[in-house]
Amino acid sequence: MLARQLSEEEYFEALPQEEQKIIRRKIVRRNAQKNPIRRQALIIFLTATVLCGAVLLISSILASEVYELGHIQSQARMIEKSNEDLRVENAKLKSHVRIKEIAVKQLGMTVPQETYFAGDQKKN
Repeated sequence: MLARQLSEEEYFEALPQEEQKIIRRKIVRRNAQKNPIRRQALIIFLTATVLCGAVLLISSILASEVYELGHIQSQARMIEKSNEDLRVENAKLKSHVRIKEIAVKQLGMTVPQETYFAGDQKKN
């Protein structure tokens, strides 16, 4: 059979008055000491939680910025390639050979056999 466990009040009643006061003071001190420790632990826990949340928020913002930057860079590469293709096409369209060919075939123009220059000619 197990021994009966004394409740706190029964324990105090069995002690003399002076010892009860001493024990009560110790309990009050112990409870008073636990509160600041719990408060400090709670403050540390909340601070750590806020810091972790801030780190997660910042890292998620940075990740989205990196993703957006990669998307913009790929668009820039596509636009530059398109620009280069347009430069090549522009150079082909400006070609003197092409212009001469269109003038002769489509417009019926001819290339002159002799070239005349206007201006003063000095005879020596």
